[in-house]
Amino acid sequence: MIVFKCFLRMAQRNAGLMILYFCIFLTICISMQFLTDGKGVEDFQEESLNVAVIDRDGSALARELTKYLGQRHHLIDMPDDPDVIQEELFYRNVHYVAIIPEGFVGKLQTIKIPGASSAFYVDQQVNQFLNRVKVLEAAGFQGEEIYEKVAEIEEAKTEVKLLDKNGHGGVWAPYAYMFQYMPYIILSIICYVIGYIMIGFRKRDVRRRMNCASMPPQRQNAQLVLGYLVLGVGVWAVCMLMPIILYGKDCLADSNMPLYMANALAVTLVSLAIAFVVGAVAHKEVVISGVVNVISLGMSFVCGVFVSMDVLGKGVRTFAQFLPFYWYESVNQILAMNASFTAQQQWDVWKGLGIQGLFAAAILSVGLVLDANRS
Repeated sequence: MIVFKCFLRMAQRNAGLMILYFCIFLTICISMQFLTDGKGVEDFQEESLNVAVIDRDGSALARELTKYLGQRHHLIDMPDDPDVIQEELFYRNVHYVAIIPEGFVGKLQTIKIPGASSAFYVDQQVNQFLNRVKVLEAAGFQGEEIYEKVAEIEEAKTEVKLLDKNGHGGVWAPYAYMFQYMPYIILSIICYVIGYIMIGFRKRDVRRRMNCASMPPQRQNAQLVLGYLVLGVGVWAVCMLMPIILYGKDCLADSNMPLYMANALAVTLVSLAIAFVVGAVAHKEVVISGVVNVISLGMSFVCGVFVSMDVLGKGVRTFAQFLPFYWYESVNQILAMNASFTAQQQWDVWKGLGIQGLFAAAILSVGLVLDANRS
């Protein structure tokens, strides 16, 4: 077991790198836990913007609209001067300017910061107010009675409760977010450590000495594979301990925990295969750093590790299906949102695990070809 012991000894030399990544990961997770207090989003608060209203009409409708906007935003006094308006918008002292023309019956002239999403936010509120006024007028209400009814509608509150399908009030459990970020940390640690180790084994003098040894190449490769597996299982085991340490009984009581672990194990196998390819093509440590950053960060952003898959565009999600992290995140999303599964969800979970296994086999095959050609 000389090769295997040498592999472990070289892995031990990179223990500082592994500890560094684990510490960074834990710091992020603990910070997120304190920020959310271990809970999901429980309420919503409207955003207040700097809004200016220039009333050229003076009618009751114009006054009520100004009052309505003032209840939701910060009204800024501004003269009816185009140069002043442009200057205030340029310096972002105001985000939205509503000009109420003479004879106002429901159509505003608005001046906005180009491309700012805040403009659509205020437009929606203005249209909502005017539509309610029109509906009440059509229903037979008149004068001040209309605006009193609009105020009553605005004061009405609606309580919304999420359907509790996962035992956490309809929101993700805190450790589910930890598993969402886990592919990045697993891939980074395994690729860096194995890449550095393989550079050491592929040095010309080391390779010549191994070729001259009495141990056959098949046995040497078998011990290297064993080293790969031990390192991968070790990284996976530490990653599985982190949510248990942070969230304790809540994490262990989740009936989906075995599937969380199986999903993490599948992405670990994928990471080992990618690490083998990186080790086969990289000649220097600087090259490893560049390749690993591109692969890990690229897949993490595209496949929903750093950015939730719900906010990714359709084209991005279609492209991401050709990457292994997408299938990990698909499985993780099902596990996080459901305590029990339909037949289709069960199939999707096992399909995601199986596809990750196929990705690992395909990537490993590519690595074997590259390694053979390099030899």
